[in-house]
Parts: sequence; structure tokens; C-alpha cells
Amino acid sequence: MADITYNQQQPESIVSLKRNPSRPREIFNKVMTVLSGACIGITLIPLFAVLIYVFIKGLSRLNLDLFTKLPPAAGQTTGGIANAILGTIMVVAIASLIAVPFGVLAAVYLSEFSDEETARPIRFATNVLSGVPSIIAGVFAYSLLVLSM
Repeated sequence: MADITYNQQQPESIVSLKRNPSRPREIFNKVMTVLSGACIGITLIPLFAVLIYVFIKGLSRLNLDLFTKLPPAAGQTTGGIANAILGTIMVVAIASLIAVPFGVLAAVYLSEFSDEETARPIRFATNVLSGVPSIIAGVFAYSLLVLSM
């Protein structure tokens, strides 16, 4: 039988992965980490102070009447937000009835039936629309549809 020999090289020196804490780079890293934490703390303290204040002062106003009664007339102090809640539900329902069928049909068309020439502009438009914040799209639609009338 032939004797098979493998080329066994000595392992190269293994570089130590330990960090030297006295290096200027490591010291700078620690200082910036502490500074970032301090900035986060300075930012979060007023935020939580305002949230706690609003929660404490507003807790007495939270009851079922707030969500079920109509908004107050001029001069009244009590009322609710029932119209706002109902309006939001109606807008979401109408938008979903319009958008969901178009979205599902476009997805089925793109994945099953379209050729590359037709799919490319549709994919481009969906990628562009998914990158645009909804408030920008809303302001654009408002200026295009409402202000032009």
C-alpha cells in the first residue's frame, strides 16, 4: 500500500483577542459609551417627568364617559371623544375595503401572471410607495385632490 502523508503545518501564532484596556482607543470607547449613556439619561428624565405628570393629572378624567359621549359644546367642561373614535374606525374600514383587494390582486398578478416588462414598473411603484411616510403621501393627496377643487 502507498503511504499517504498529509502536509501538516505548524499552526501560525494565534492572535490574542483580549483587549488592552489602557490603549487610547479603548479609553475613548469607554468615555464615549459613558457620555452616550449620560445623554440618554438627560433626555429620558424630562420625558418621563412629563409622562408621569400627565398620567397623574389625567387619571381622574379617564372613565367610560370619555369614550362614549359626544364632544362638549362651547362653554361645557365635560364631554367625550366618541366622534373621533367612530370616525377613525370608519376611515380605517373604508380604506381597508379599497386597499386590501387592490393589494392582494396586485400581489397575485405580479407573482403569477405578469411578464418582466409589466412587473418592473409595478414593483418600482410599490417600492417607492413603501418608502414614503404616510403623512407625506396624505399631504400630497390632500393638495392634489382637495385643494384643486
